[in-house]
Amino acid sequence: MLEEPAFDRLWGIPGAGYAGKMLSMAAKKFGLKCKIFMGAKDIKRQKPNCDAMRKNGAEIIPVYSGSQTLVDAVSECMRYWVSNCDNTHMCVGSTVGPNIFVKICGWSTSQISRELKVQLKKEFKKIPKKIKLINCVGGGSSAYGFWSEFIDYNKKQVELIGVEAGGPKKSKLHAAPLSRNAKIGILHGAASYVCQNNEGQIQETESISAGLDYPGVSPIHCFLKDTKRARYTYATDEEALNAYKLIRKYEKLNPSLEPSHAFAEAIKIAPKLSKDTICIINSCGDAKKDRDILKKRLGKY
Repeated sequence: MLEEPAFDRLWGIPGAGYAGKMLSMAAKKFGLKCKIFMGAKDIKRQKPNCDAMRKNGAEIIPVYSGSQTLVDAVSECMRYWVSNCDNTHMCVGSTVGPNIFVKICGWSTSQISRELKVQLKKEFKKIPKKIKLINCVGGGSSAYGFWSEFIDYNKKQVELIGVEAGGPKKSKLHAAPLSRNAKIGILHGAASYVCQNNEGQIQETESISAGLDYPGVSPIHCFLKDTKRARYTYATDEEALNAYKLIRKYEKLNPSLEPSHAFAEAIKIAPKLSKDTICIINSCGDAKKDRDILKKRLGKY
C-alpha cells in the first residue's frame, strides 16, 4: 500500500468496462480515488458499465486520440501514470503490458479455471478424456483464466481454442493478430503479435465487440500459439451476432458480444465432434452492456 491517504488508482481499461467497474467498486470500498481511462468510442458503446463506474464514484477520462478505443486508453493511462508514480498505482485489466501486470491479472483470473476443475470433478468424478475449452481472446485475460489449470494437460485430452475478433465480413480491418498472421511487435511494454502495417506502425482495428477491439495480445497467448498448445481462430461480427441470437433463443442465455465470438466457433465445430467430447464455452459477459449495439444491429435487445 502506498502511504498517501488518497491516491489515484489508474486503469488502462479494457473496452468492455468490466474491469473498470470492479476497480471502481474496490476503490469505493477502501476510500480511494479512482480514474478510469477509456476510449471515447468505447464509452458510448458500453454506457451501462460506464454508468456503474460513475455510480461508484469513479472519474472516467475519455481518450479522443487515435481510434478512441482500448489501445489508446492504455497508452494514455501509462502516460499519466509515469508522471504521477509517487501517489498512484496503475491497474491493468488484461494480461498485457509489462510482466508484472501480466502476472497480477493472470493470477486473479485463474480462479475461473480452478472453479471449473472442481465442477468437472463433481460432475464426472474425474477430468473427462476429451474436452474443448473455448474462449474469446482480445487482450487474453479471461481466456488465460479459463485455461490456466488445464495448460499442463495433454492437448489430446484438453484442447484450448481461442477466438479473436475477425471484424466486419466485408472489411479488411480486424482484431485478430494470432489467427491472421500478424508479426511480432512491441506494444505497451511487451513483445507480442501485433496488427501493424508494412512500416511497423500499429494498425487500426475494427470489431463490434469493444472488449476484443485491441491490436495486440498477451505474451502468454503468443507462447501458447508458438508452442501449439492452443489453437486460435476468429469469428466475424456477423458470425458473433448470429451466435448471440441462437444462444439466446435455444439456451436462454444472454451473452455479451465478446463470448458470442466463442459461441460462434462452438456452433461451427459442434456437428463434427464425437458424442463423448465435452465442449465448454466461457460466457464471460452479459449482453446488458451491449444493448445499444444489439438494438441497432438486430432491431431489438
